[in-house]
Amino acid sequence: MTMTQLQHWRLTRRSPHLTRDLFELVPTTLPDTLQPGEIRVRTICFSLDPYLARGMQTWAGEVPGWAEGVIHGRIVGEVIQSAAPDIAVGERVWGVGRWQAEEILRAEAITRIAPEINPPSLAIGLIGASGISAWVGLHLANPKPGETVLVTAATGPVGATAGQLAKRRGCRVIGIAGGADKCAHAVANLGFEICLDHREPDLAGRIAAAAPEGISILFENVGVRMIDAALPSMVASGRISMCGLAAHYNSDEPFVFQNFKEFLYRQIVMTPFMTAGHRHLYPAAQAELLAGALDGSIHWDETVIDGLENVATAYLAMLEGTGTGKRLIRI
Repeated sequence: MTMTQLQHWRLTRRSPHLTRDLFELVPTTLPDTLQPGEIRVRTICFSLDPYLARGMQTWAGEVPGWAEGVIHGRIVGEVIQSAAPDIAVGERVWGVGRWQAEEILRAEAITRIAPEINPPSLAIGLIGASGISAWVGLHLANPKPGETVLVTAATGPVGATAGQLAKRRGCRVIGIAGGADKCAHAVANLGFEICLDHREPDLAGRIAAAAPEGISILFENVGVRMIDAALPSMVASGRISMCGLAAHYNSDEPFVFQNFKEFLYRQIVMTPFMTAGHRHLYPAAQAELLAGALDGSIHWDETVIDGLENVATAYLAMLEGTGTGKRLIRI
C-alpha cells in the first residue's frame, strides 16, 4: 500500500502547564487507498480552541488518538477522495481530526457545510461550537428585557456572540476585554454599551460604576478573577452562566475568592454547562445564528494565522488572549 508523507503536531510529554517546548511537528503518513465509508479531506483550516488544553495536558480527549499525545481538534476541509457513496469530491465538511494538511475521516463522523456558509470556517465558529455555546449559555440564564448582562472575554468568539444575542433579547450589555482596542471594538462593532479593560486597576469598582442597577447575568468565559470582581455588583438571585475558564486552563495556581460570601448573601445561582448536554437546543441555536450570519445582523471576527509550522506559538498566544474572534490556522 502506498502512503502519503505528512507532518502533524504532537506533545512530547504530559504537563499541567503548556509551554512551547512541549509541542513538536513530526512526520506521519496516510494510506493512499481508502476503506469503504472513508473520505480524504484536504485541510482548509483548523480551530485553536481553549478547551483543547485539557487534552494536551492529560492526553485524553474526544478521540482515542489523544492517548499517544497527538493533538486533535475541529478541522474544516474539502473532500478530495471519497469511498462513501453519499459524499462527493469537492464538498466542504468539518470534523475532528489531527492538525495536519490532509486527514482521513469516517463519513459518519463529519458534518457537511452548506454552500451558502462562506467562509466555511463559520461552521466551527459563529454557527458551530462557539456560537452554540453562546446561545445555549445565554438561554440557560433566561435573560429578560431590561436586565444587565456582563460578558467576559467580550471579543472572543463566544463572548462576542453572547453579548450580541443578549442585545437581541432586549438586555443592556457590558463587556470585559483585554486592552483599549478590544474594548473599542466591542462597543463600536458588537453593540456593547460599555466595555471595561481588565488590565486597568479596580475592576470591581468600574463594574459597579458601569452597572449601578446591578448585574442580573454574568456570562463567564475567563475565571475566578472576573467572577470575584462581579460578585459585589450582582443583583439578588443573579445568575452566572459558566461557559469557560480560559485563565485557568494553562495554570495550576489555586483559585482564591475575596467575595465568595456574596454567593450566599445574594443567593446567586451559578450554572456551569457544556453544550453537549443540551443537544436539543442546537436546532434553534443554529437557526438564529445562521440567519444572523447571512443577513449580517450578527457580527463575527476571525484571527487567521497561516502555516502549519506556526501552530504551537499561535495556540499559546490564544490562551494568553491574543487576537479577536475565532482563532484559526489556515493551511
